[in-house]
Amino acid sequence: MKAALLLAPRRLEISEIAAPRVGAGEVIIHPTLAGICGSDVSLFAGHRAPPAYPLLLGHEVVGRVSELGKEVTKFSRGQRVVVEPNYPCGVCAFCRAGRGNICPDKKSAGVTVPGCFAEMFAAPAEFVWAVPDAISDEDAVTLEPLAVSLHALWQSGAQMGDTVAVLGCGATGLLLIHAAVNQGVRVLAFDKLPEKMEFARRLGADVVPSDNIEKLWRDENVSTVFECAGVPATVELALSAAPRGSQVILMGLATRPASFVPLRLVRGEIRVSGSIIYNHPSDFSRAIALVARGGLHPSRIITDTLPFDSIDRALELASTGQSGKVLLQM
Repeated sequence: MKAALLLAPRRLEISEIAAPRVGAGEVIIHPTLAGICGSDVSLFAGHRAPPAYPLLLGHEVVGRVSELGKEVTKFSRGQRVVVEPNYPCGVCAFCRAGRGNICPDKKSAGVTVPGCFAEMFAAPAEFVWAVPDAISDEDAVTLEPLAVSLHALWQSGAQMGDTVAVLGCGATGLLLIHAAVNQGVRVLAFDKLPEKMEFARRLGADVVPSDNIEKLWRDENVSTVFECAGVPATVELALSAAPRGSQVILMGLATRPASFVPLRLVRGEIRVSGSIIYNHPSDFSRAIALVARGGLHPSRIITDTLPFDSIDRALELASTGQSGKVLLQM
């Protein structure tokens, strides 16, 4: 089969490699569409070191089942499916407590196991989900990043009528805005790029310029600040400007230190937590149900769709930070 192999930072080749063999409890999927995630861009650009080269990237995918492993009975050949691409071990203390998203032994497609930027993709059937007819391919391929944003929104406890702030309007921030607005939550959106601010406005966020964000958030009774940019400056802004009694949820993957004043968090009883991917299996099933009912359309963040053989260009486009979700037509 043809597969896009990352050989070194910014060196990617479409090569002929052996097709995956279906194992017990697995399915083989022929991808139809694949999405490019920020983690794919980080690995492609060399900002994050992979376990080894060559690496087969990709984990956001919709496709059709072509082979079924032993004991797999819940799917049929030709069925349209999506994949929940993080596979917790299921036996550690975190998994037993229902927190497989922080399982230290979880496997991740496109990082620790081969990904979906190929003509065929193997996945454990437990983490494969049938796509209802009511969901388009474009909405299906963006279900995985939507589940990431929904996990954080549900963790926040935000309710209809609440006001929240979103720092960073990349795919995660935009999907969080879309989900929150759909739930009746008011969103104040912030990004350094005017085009991203306009994108957030089209999704229903309020874009309110302010020289004093701390005062704005206090006056607007912001209950939760979602940090989605993943850079020290926005982490510091979230922690320094969050209103008294509010919470800060860190979603961005900042790798450099950020500073804060502990006294401010203590006096204001400001809660700080992280949010990573999603819980298995509840979050994915809830996300699929919401989209199937027609309330959410995560495909609204798609800006570009390129052919598979233009994957280099697609990754470069995604790395500029100026696009929404970039797809590959497989």
